[in-house]
Amino acid sequence: MKFRTIVLFAALAFLLPAVAPAKTLKFPKENPQFTVTFPGDWKAEITDAGIISAQPKGAAYAISIFPVQATNARDAIEETLKEVDKRFDNIKPSDPSEFKTENGIKFLERDFTAKDKGSPRALAIVAFSMDKESYFALFQAGTPEADKQYTQDVVAIVKSIKSLKSSDGDDD
Repeated sequence: MKFRTIVLFAALAFLLPAVAPAKTLKFPKENPQFTVTFPGDWKAEITDAGIISAQPKGAAYAISIFPVQATNARDAIEETLKEVDKRFDNIKPSDPSEFKTENGIKFLERDFTAKDKGSPRALAIVAFSMDKESYFALFQAGTPEADKQYTQDVVAIVKSIKSLKSSDGDDD
């Protein structure tokens, strides 16, 4: 009987992270424009610097969401890339691609490969706007293995972004 109880608790401990409640943040903290939802097994917070910092618990993989000064999605990616250039080496871009979610928000994404202190990294920058006036960037970085493991989570996170206003997120 004791053994069955231990097995039951072990099974529950294994399954609980999978059913942990998702965490939804309103962003930016001052004058929120959208919500974004993270899986329950991710740690997500708005930092003192006003950036969403998120990562799967215990993983060497992370995303950040932050406002940019750019006035269009392409420039938002370029602005973010200038900062990425300061930390990573041997950056190789893919062609940008556009997509629109069911929430009506249009995104521009550009994937990259790079090196961080000699180790390979998979990077992505996703730019978007709720109103064609304020632009945001989502930056993702991790090892190629972690990128494969967490790609579906990041897709779900991006798809979860919802405007708090009635206008759509189209960009030209």
